[in-house]
Amino acid sequence: MKEGVVAVLDDGAGRYLFIRRGLTLERSPGWWCFVGGQVEPDETLEAATAREMLEEVGLHVKVEARIHESLSPRGEFKLHWFSTRLDPGGQQIVPCPVEVDEWRWLSLADGLRLHPILPGLRNWLEHRTEAR
Repeated sequence: MKEGVVAVLDDGAGRYLFIRRGLTLERSPGWWCFVGGQVEPDETLEAATAREMLEEVGLHVKVEARIHESLSPRGEFKLHWFSTRLDPGGQQIVPCPVEVDEWRWLSLADGLRLHPILPGLRNWLEHRTEAR
């Protein structure tokens, strides 16, 4: 099974960065998710998380704790979820036009209203909003 990462970024005010995947991508085009992707050979999970944030939305982040694990929709990837924070603060999102069709800062509850949303993210959001 391949390794993948998911970057969970909040803005410090209870909103999280959601992206809608590019419409021409092979896997899950047009689906809402967090930033993430495949771990490259000889790359740590943390380095992959930071790289994906930079490649997809142009943000430099500090990768913090691993907070969750899941499987990708087709079971092809074991996904390692990490909390991240902007480092330095005050950066502007510059989305990669191929990878990201749209992006939004949303609360967890508002994130649940996105459609279509990847099943693993829906499950994570449901458990987080129930715990509040």
